Amino acid sequence: MKDKNLYTMVLFLTGIYTIYVCFGFIQSNKDWQSLIIICLLIAIVDLFPTKLPNGFWYNGATLSFLYIMYSKGISASTVPIIFSTLMFFLSASKPFYKINWFRLFSTLGMYFISMMCAAASLKVLNQFPLIVQILGITFVFDNVNLLIRAGIMKFVNKSPFFSEFALKKVYGVQVSLLVLTILLYHLVQSTNAIDLITEVIIAAFLMLLINFLISAYNKHIYKIEESKQRYQSLFDRNPDIVFTLDLSGKFTSINPMLEKILGYSPESILDVNLFEYVISTGKQEAIHRIEQALLGNPQQFTIGVLTKEGTSRDMFITCGPTVVNDQIVGVYGIAKDITEQKQAEQIIHKMAYFDEITGLPNRSNFQERMAETLEKAGTNNSLAGLMFLDLDKFKHVNDTLGHHTGDLLLFDVSKRIIQSVPEGSIVSRLGGDEFTIIFPNLSHTDEVIPVADEILRALAEPFYLHNRELYITTSIGICIYPEHGNDVETLIKNADASMYRAKESGGNTYSVYSKNIQELNEAKHKIHSNLHKAILREEFYLHFQPKIDLTTDKINGVEALIRWENQELGPMSPVQFIPIAEESGLILPIGEWVLRTACKQNKAWQDAGFPPIVMSVNLSSIQLQNDHLVSTIGQILRETELDPQWLEIEITESMLLQNTQHTMKVLEEIKELGISISIDDFGVGYSSLSYLKHFSFDYLKMDKSFIDNLNMSPKDELIISGIIQLAHSLNMKVIAEGVESSEQLTYLREQGCDCVQGYLISKPLPAGEFIERVWFSEKKDGIVVETE
Repeated sequence: MKDKNLYTMVLFLTGIYTIYVCFGFIQSNKDWQSLIIICLLIAIVDLFPTKLPNGFWYNGATLSFLYIMYSKGISASTVPIIFSTLMFFLSASKPFYKINWFRLFSTLGMYFISMMCAAASLKVLNQFPLIVQILGITFVFDNVNLLIRAGIMKFVNKSPFFSEFALKKVYGVQVSLLVLTILLYHLVQSTNAIDLITEVIIAAFLMLLINFLISAYNKHIYKIEESKQRYQSLFDRNPDIVFTLDLSGKFTSINPMLEKILGYSPESILDVNLFEYVISTGKQEAIHRIEQALLGNPQQFTIGVLTKEGTSRDMFITCGPTVVNDQIVGVYGIAKDITEQKQAEQIIHKMAYFDEITGLPNRSNFQERMAETLEKAGTNNSLAGLMFLDLDKFKHVNDTLGHHTGDLLLFDVSKRIIQSVPEGSIVSRLGGDEFTIIFPNLSHTDEVIPVADEILRALAEPFYLHNRELYITTSIGICIYPEHGNDVETLIKNADASMYRAKESGGNTYSVYSKNIQELNEAKHKIHSNLHKAILREEFYLHFQPKIDLTTDKINGVEALIRWENQELGPMSPVQFIPIAEESGLILPIGEWVLRTACKQNKAWQDAGFPPIVMSVNLSSIQLQNDHLVSTIGQILRETELDPQWLEIEITESMLLQNTQHTMKVLEEIKELGISISIDDFGVGYSSLSYLKHFSFDYLKMDKSFIDNLNMSPKDELIISGIIQLAHSLNMKVIAEGVESSEQLTYLREQGCDCVQGYLISKPLPAGEFIERVWFSEKKDGIVVETE
């Protein structure tokens, strides 16, 4: 609190003058009896102040000051003023020698000025009755005193000049004065009973009138003060930057958050134009928006603003016109810092729509752009082309040189493809070694053939990676809209079929879709035909692959994997028949069979005395979109009498992006059954980051491709570490699949991975072998492993 300022200094000097006046009076005065009595009374009243009936504490010293002034003059009144002030400061200061003399003399000055004003009022009231004179000097003294006190609070504490407290005190003083002046009048002059009653009635009336006036004024001021304080609180304590501009765009006020967010002090930018802080690319937008706000149209927009350090922050501005007396006098606004939010959105968008290795659009991005291309082509009645590329024998590069080299090769391949296609073409990487190219606005069907030749020539040139000379070729499938299909799915399917035709021809060539490629679909038809009878013939069976908890080094789960052996087709990999089952809808009865068989086997193991473990079953996207999935799962659990806590559903990332509203609803219903849910193949092709925060998954299963590159790719190690940290921060556990070496296991354990699965632990086994070779196996390095 800063006591000393011009205002208090004047009071201090007045207090010094009061001492001077008092000394002058002491030298000339011979009658001290009344003054001594008054000072004794002051001492008593100051120690035990009088409390009036209305609850107001009224200091008796005030009456003494006025009495001495009225009877002996202004000079005599300085004696009780000084005595009363000294008593107050002596009792308030402990120890007494630490008296704040500046405040003491300022207080003397305050009382002396109030007394002088009261004395001056006598000259105006000397022709009026005595009660009027007493009422007048008391009123003037106390109210001048209150005004001076309000001034001290204003200049020292920055408090409002007319606070609610001050107004209440004024009201109390007025009421008190009316009672006290009547009593004082009768002490000075005797009156008869009728006069006394008349005066009391008049006093009571005046009290009611003053009470009404003061209360009404007080309520009005209180509302104004409360409104002002609420506004100031909203302004000063808002977590965002709040500002006002004048008609020229200059700041007229701004809250303290400016300094915290942008580094500028509020005082430094007052009367400075807003547009000086807007980055150049956004100035015209900002000018237009502020002009619209000045026209009375509220605005919301995002601009980049320069900080004091010279960096840029993204601010979301909400602004509107400031209206005073029906006139627009400026603009008010709120600026929210959304820099981190935009950066996060960009990261999520990049992960969701662009391939991490090549920077090309990924599968989901490709499908959106392909749909847009077909829509425009249909509207313009034009042609569009699609190429489907698959690198020949790329797996051999990964297996012999490692995935890091494979990633570098993919990056260089993508650059050569981009350089080989005409401007406006859209190159995407679907995943693995598969690329697509969209050709909008073709003039004729053969227009893409020279492009295919150019791509083949570009890729035929050697690649130089890690001082190695590498060669790679590609097989290209081509189809044209609308000749070879009218929708995205058909065109992708036909381009894919054409690509396989080129690969079957030896690779390093292209194939344009034709009717002859229908032959390729005959094999699929055979699979499809036999799938219809596979359940009835009992041709499906399950293999089980264990999961190990790295905390206990014990089995805590097992994944059920479907196998199929057909008399006509022989053993069939799930990779061969699952896509066909999904395409035909047969995945629904097959998936139900897998669920029922897996639950039945898990319950049988428990009944045989083996420790309860979680059985994981993979769901297809077709199953997830089926309206009866949840009821089917519930029915199977009741039939097999398996507790839901021992069942886990695995879904892939891509499934989260298909009919998301329905998907999330189904997953919530599955969770309500008590079943756990994990995300399989995390980190490949799609990104589920935007869904992780909206749904409580139990497990996150890292794709095998990341594990394969451990100790060879620092980038993959960083991704693995990041995935584990991300999952743990969202209260999910992490399962690493495809663990095949002790080095991989050691790294995963160090990074805090929760569970592992892979050939190091055990390959997928039939139920009988699972019991013999896993649960009853030996323990090696603290991990349960399969014994040969």
